[in-house]
Amino acid sequence: MSAPFTPPPWAITKGAYGALHVGPAVLAHPGKARIEYAADRGHDLLAQRDADARLIHAAHDMRAILSDLTTVWDAYERGGPVPLDQIIQRARFILARVEGGAA
Repeated sequence: MSAPFTPPPWAITKGAYGALHVGPAVLAHPGKARIEYAADRGHDLLAQRDADARLIHAAHDMRAILSDLTTVWDAYERGGPVPLDQIIQRARFILARVEGGAA
């Protein structure tokens, strides 16, 4: 079983020198609050960060799947062929990778 992801909402904020940070939107002091969040809930903070990193890493692939699904839906509405099996297979592969599986 994979570690739980940081719960939403997430936000993108700008740090020093224009660096972008992605993380919890409601934490005034992210480092301290994340540690307290993890301790209060018995989470392994490093495992949670790894889970978050896998999720962010897969964002490009997830966007591509969503794009493919809209294309398939458009074909379905026109009465054309619907190659859902290939998309579902790719989606399962991406989910396995996000969840820390062997994909």
